[in-house]
Amino acid sequence: MNNLFDKFKTKEPKFNEEFRTSLFDRLSRKFGGAESTREDYGKHFSNNYELYVYAFFLGLYNNQYEPIPDQAKKVDFSFAIQNWGSKGTRIGRKDFTGIQEYIFSALIAKTDIDLLALEKGLISEEEAVKLLLTTMESFTNGGLMLIKEQLEENPNLLLQPTGFLQLIESQIN
Repeated sequence: MNNLFDKFKTKEPKFNEEFRTSLFDRLSRKFGGAESTREDYGKHFSNNYELYVYAFFLGLYNNQYEPIPDQAKKVDFSFAIQNWGSKGTRIGRKDFTGIQEYIFSALIAKTDIDLLALEKGLISEEEAVKLLLTTMESFTNGGLMLIKEQLEENPNLLLQPTGFLQLIESQIN
């Protein structure tokens, strides 16, 4: 079980393709490409995984566990969790290692994994990671649904400097 986090962070979590154009293309920079070659055009997130993280926590804190429907096409942005926020050679870039650990901790708390059975080898680390990813994708899907609903109700919500904070505040309670 010592390697569960290490195995988890090598994965590329998925999301419903429906949100690619309705949210990811609209709110974050293009998929792929070097950061220096991307164009902002009013985008709120530098990278797609930043929107993914925001949606995950929005879904988590609002208990919006919404599994991606079986008939939906699942996609990812071909970027493993361990690379989210990696500093690399970019000046001024924050390291997301702490956020990766917070996500993992939340998933351990919210996922029904028998940790004793895992420790005894009765379930594999791969099975446990699969359960963690399902939980992550479901809370993220719930968060993406909340964002989409709020933008449909108020298309100008995120044009305000505190729009994302207002979105969180409006959903809590």
